Amino acid sequence: MIDTPSLFTIFRVFLMLGLTSFGGPVAHIGYFRHCFVDQRKWITPMAFQSLFALCQMLPGPSSSQLGFALGLRWGGLAGGCLAFIGFTLPSAIIMIGFGYGLVHSGADLGQLIDALKLVTAAVVLHAVTGMARGFAGGMVTSLLAFAMMSVVLYLNMPFLHPVFILLAGLIGMLILPIDHKDINSPASAVPLRPFRSLIWLWGFAGIGAALLFIAHAHPDRFWFALSQFYLAGSLVFGGGHVVLPLLQASVVETELVSLADFLAGYGMAQVIPGPLFTFGGFLGAVMGSNNGIGAIWFGIIAMLMLFLPSFLLVLGVMPFWEGWMRSRRFQAAMAGINAAVVGLLAAVLIDPVLVSAIHDYVDVVVVAAGFIVLLSGRVNAGIVVLGLVAVGWLI
Repeated sequence: MIDTPSLFTIFRVFLMLGLTSFGGPVAHIGYFRHCFVDQRKWITPMAFQSLFALCQMLPGPSSSQLGFALGLRWGGLAGGCLAFIGFTLPSAIIMIGFGYGLVHSGADLGQLIDALKLVTAAVVLHAVTGMARGFAGGMVTSLLAFAMMSVVLYLNMPFLHPVFILLAGLIGMLILPIDHKDINSPASAVPLRPFRSLIWLWGFAGIGAALLFIAHAHPDRFWFALSQFYLAGSLVFGGGHVVLPLLQASVVETELVSLADFLAGYGMAQVIPGPLFTFGGFLGAVMGSNNGIGAIWFGIIAMLMLFLPSFLLVLGVMPFWEGWMRSRRFQAAMAGINAAVVGLLAAVLIDPVLVSAIHDYVDVVVVAAGFIVLLSGRVNAGIVVLGLVAVGWLI
């Protein structure tokens, strides 16, 4: 018999996961499965896989979406929110605090920032190779990925990235051959009515439109940044690493955050447990500190803007999931989008990640060594990241 946990138990268990889940989104899924399927037996393996399939196919941070969906299954909307708060709270406190301290400490953090840049280079390189194997292994998908990388590097127009991603989805829909597969729907496991789900989808679109309208009506860089954070959270297919280029376009190109601070924060996000999207809290805290705004509150708001669209999509899409996944064209479009995301992340790996992190042959050796150890999978990713920080600090 499957036990149904209380709301307090949901929060407590996810808080413990937020304190101990090192290694990034892929590792988080393993922690979730071990905790909820193997240990506590709160959900069957088939139901867990079905929810995971839903979260993989939607934009946003897949591990946080899965945690939200699990909490939603056990405790309704309150359970989903408590699961999110528990899993996110530890890393959010660290990242917002790091952003505030980076601006206000006055200490010389040059060595730490350089070390975190090396961490970012190794982790993103590992992410690109892993995603390329999974999403760009065929002839057409590899060509899509290469074309996306080339166009992004040549044009250097970050505001066009979402257009390129959607265009790749259209190309995939038209030309990619995808086998017809049945996906077990998680809709029956979660009591969501189609009418209410449509309200959530309207909310998803309405909030995005409102933010874009306000940013246009009031040409303030902060409203623009918040609207772009929401847009980034709506378009991040392929995992947390893919948010890097979209956020860079929002805050670095507009000079709200320096490139050095940006890469330092992203490197710090690799070191700590919990979701990578708390990087948004770091950026918000830095923006607030640099411009006389409440750093902590702006950090919280910026982070929530990244997470919110993905949760609204989970609430809105779940009842319709099975029908969509039975569509060959939908599967083909998603394959095209995923291939383009690989190319986008590869372009960002080249510039600015490697360009700013690599200064001499020693840096090359450190990044290569970190990448090889991560690729082997024999050492916990958290230990590898901490080791890279230590080596980068010493050199």
